[in-house]
Amino acid sequence: MRTIRQLKWSSGILILVVLGLVYLGLYSLFVRQPAPGVTEIYFADRITDAHRTLIERYNRLHAGRIRVIPVDFPNLDFSTNERKEILARSLRGAEDGIDLIAVDIVWVKRFARWCEPLGKYFTARELERIIPDALYSCQGDSELVAVPLDMVQSTLYYREDLLKSLPGGDEAIRHLQSNITWPDFVKLRLTLGYQGPFYVFPAADYEGFICNYIENLLSLKPDYFSTFGFNFDTPEGRRALQQIVDLLNKDRASPQVVTSFTEAPSYEYFIKNDGLFIRGWTTYDKDFNDQPYDREKQRHLRKAPLPYIPGGSPVSLFGGWDLMMSQFSKKKEAVVDFVKFLLRDDSQEVLFSEARYYPVVKSFYDDSTSLRKYPEIAGIRELLKTGVHRPAVKDYTNYSKIMSHYFSLALRNKITVAEAVEAATRDINADQSLAVAR
Repeated sequence: MRTIRQLKWSSGILILVVLGLVYLGLYSLFVRQPAPGVTEIYFADRITDAHRTLIERYNRLHAGRIRVIPVDFPNLDFSTNERKEILARSLRGAEDGIDLIAVDIVWVKRFARWCEPLGKYFTARELERIIPDALYSCQGDSELVAVPLDMVQSTLYYREDLLKSLPGGDEAIRHLQSNITWPDFVKLRLTLGYQGPFYVFPAADYEGFICNYIENLLSLKPDYFSTFGFNFDTPEGRRALQQIVDLLNKDRASPQVVTSFTEAPSYEYFIKNDGLFIRGWTTYDKDFNDQPYDREKQRHLRKAPLPYIPGGSPVSLFGGWDLMMSQFSKKKEAVVDFVKFLLRDDSQEVLFSEARYYPVVKSFYDDSTSLRKYPEIAGIRELLKTGVHRPAVKDYTNYSKIMSHYFSLALRNKITVAEAVEAATRDINADQSLAVAR
């Protein structure tokens, strides 16, 4: 069954992957030829205004010697799954067209086979500047294979203008900011009497949906993965999924259409249909600036902690992007120089001020100048305390694909929650057995 599912999934994105690879090839072919003596670095990421600022700054500093050329993966054109497959296929082909890639923090161990170990390029003092939670995802099998570029955390957004216009809206805001359980959050739908979409979240068959689940799981049991591994057929495993299923099918707090949403479509629906709440990342108030759906509505977005399951604790999932250098690159020294530039204090500040990515350097959170300039740092430091990580294992992306397949079936009432966690556990165990046999 799993082989059939994998084939269906592969055929579903095959056209986009092929087009993406063609795009990368044409991009390398048609950009202008480098000037004599200039080393050109190809850097693949979602290129925000902050990225452009930093790339332009670096290119000015190194004019005539090094030039960084961005390869853009826009949010609205590529989901994280699609971007992962395109980059993996490019590197798998031993191509030297891309020198530096930004990878989702849960991709690192998968990409390590094609990327250069970085430990020899960084001193202990350089790494000591980086906050431990940002380095968590950067280790391969006992060696440093990536360095963090930025961090995000999951959060709840609400439309302040809409919420304040409702009876009890101000009290609801105070309640939300002090942490609220999912049952109390659902009660707000009736208390407030809001007629539009109440809670929107990405629930398509992909990694973003699994972030919701793992968040619930680690809220109930912080050491879940060290205790149970990827066995989800447990009381906590079932309860974590049941809460999400109930949002749609019992509490009617979310519209059924969310089962087709990744991040960008969920945000578009939320804005265009005057949604009241949406699950997102801490960069959402900047992520869609280049293609805004409605600037006036977006101006009213505010953040609050995500609700949590009773008996659990408030948590927020860490996300973000790490930098990895292709082992096939012929420009490794120049690439490392650019990476170290991105990790400078002033560069990290640009990523925050222009894109709202959390800086990964300790100085940003401790420096009195930063604290005066950005009062919101105090709130960020508190949210960091609730941060939890997805498990850093080599085959996590395979396991996530299995989980999202069965869990999305439960969300759409095709199978029960008990059947979903049992089937996901069974297929992951089979996958692990095959890996050992290989």
